[in-house]
Amino acid sequence: MKTQLSKIALAAALAAALSPAAMAQTALPMGGPVQGELTRESERITTNDYFLDSYTITGNAGDRVAIAMQAEFDTLLEVGRTVDGEFQQMFMDDDGGDGLNSRLVFTFPETGTYTVRARTFGADTTGSYTIEVSELAPPPPPPPPVRIRPGRTVDGTLTTDSPTYSPDSYGGMDRHYALYELRGRAGDTRVVTLRSGDFDSFLEIGGLTPLGFAVVESNDDGAAGDGEESLGLDSRLTVTFQQAGTVMIRATTLGGGATGTYSLSVE
Repeated sequence: MKTQLSKIALAAALAAALSPAAMAQTALPMGGPVQGELTRESERITTNDYFLDSYTITGNAGDRVAIAMQAEFDTLLEVGRTVDGEFQQMFMDDDGGDGLNSRLVFTFPETGTYTVRARTFGADTTGSYTIEVSELAPPPPPPPPVRIRPGRTVDGTLTTDSPTYSPDSYGGMDRHYALYELRGRAGDTRVVTLRSGDFDSFLEIGGLTPLGFAVVESNDDGAAGDGEESLGLDSRLTVTFQQAGTVMIRATTLGGGATGTYSLSVE
């Protein structure tokens, strides 16, 4: 009995220690901005003194929304689930909006209620902000691959409207991508390079199957083996055609949700 009473007393003490803002979650309406303010009395991540407000959004599996946060400070948005009183992050965006503002496109993986955390990127920062949820139409089917020829460079832009796929690693947030096709004869060797000044690039080569894109090779920073040059945040792959045919190139990002301009070249 003493053990049970001590647990009840501990739970009461913890509840009393939380500010009302830390315990409450306001439902975000669809299609209208909500005014908020982060102060030193707001919910706080004590490890780095990040202040935040918690909200909820509810939808059906497959629903697609855009969550935007704007402020004079550097913002950050998180979406996840609250399980046993603890927040579990699923998706995150730092500056997907204009400047240092955040914009996160979220597709409900399952029907239910999810937690949205509107917070500061920098520690010990406060100020007023607006947050808004807008309903988005289902994404269009991915466009057909664009043919790229040896000796050519193509410029492109990944936006929040670009097609996405769910990666198996590097976090759970979907990646935007563009798809290209490269044709070759048996014995041809081509060097494919993806560069961007806006995001950490990620290059994948493979083929299209009834189940989607099948990756054969991928590269993050250009260094695929000992002694090979690192390209920093750019990517490079060398492809040798074992037989005449076509390979698919997926130009994408290492981090989920990233957008920006890029150049893809084949030598």
